[in-house]
Amino acid sequence: MPKSKEAFHHRGTSYIVMGFLSIFITQLLLNLFIFGYLELEQMGGVWQSSFTIRAFFPEEVSPEVVEDVKERVKALPLVGEVKLVDSEEAKSRFLSYFNLQEEDLGLEENPFPPSLEVQAQRVEELPFLAQELEKIEEFEEVFYGGENTDALLRFYRFFLTAGGLLLLALFVFSLLVVTTVIRASIQARETEIEVWNLMGATKRFIRAPFIYQGVMEGLSGGVTAFVVSLVFFHFLLDFLNTSFPLFFWINWEELILPLGVVSILMSSFLGFLGALLACNSIEEESAKK
Repeated sequence: MPKSKEAFHHRGTSYIVMGFLSIFITQLLLNLFIFGYLELEQMGGVWQSSFTIRAFFPEEVSPEVVEDVKERVKALPLVGEVKLVDSEEAKSRFLSYFNLQEEDLGLEENPFPPSLEVQAQRVEELPFLAQELEKIEEFEEVFYGGENTDALLRFYRFFLTAGGLLLLALFVFSLLVVTTVIRASIQARETEIEVWNLMGATKRFIRAPFIYQGVMEGLSGGVTAFVVSLVFFHFLLDFLNTSFPLFFWINWEELILPLGVVSILMSSFLGFLGALLACNSIEEESAKK
């Protein structure tokens, strides 16, 4: 009897390898997409500081109206930061940009109107925020880059959406693989399970080794993928920072937490959920016989 119990609780080597490799490979792909997603978020942060909406007031606007509109703009839900550029600062920027002196303008009055520089909370919200600002009557013109900005934002949204869908697809794929592997393991021990049923073993006792198998396969595959991913991204980012130093690469340290959470917790959860689904599926099939 002890030998039967020991045989029941030990998994076949082939099923262990299949489950480990499926989680490991899938998690490596997930980590790759996480790196791409975080890199896009990094680029989005840079774009957010570069893409600024400029809302111009008419020349004759009073300071009181400017301050009132500024406070109203700050209260908008999509707004991140608001900066007032008065007429003197606008003129100073113009002269500095064209390397001119004030005498070169030959104007008695300052022709530059005050304006607000507005940044969105998220870069992809820029067009919607511009539409909100255009509804404010006190603004004479609202400018945020037009078609060029829209093209870059479409590119940004496309990759974020595609990355999210791929992550979801890989999650489902990994779950199906674990479920299939655990089902095969259960079916290979069908005779042993029937014996233990006849001996009065509880459902929890019979399920336990397969749930344990799923969790351990997920955990071992996830931890291995986490370590391999960190080493790979460390050398990759060193190479990229050396080869393309002007690009906005994510810091290696910023990968540790998200990769650790996804690789370890998600892989363990996937192993547990896959084993649970496999057990429920086999039990339902047995009940129909």
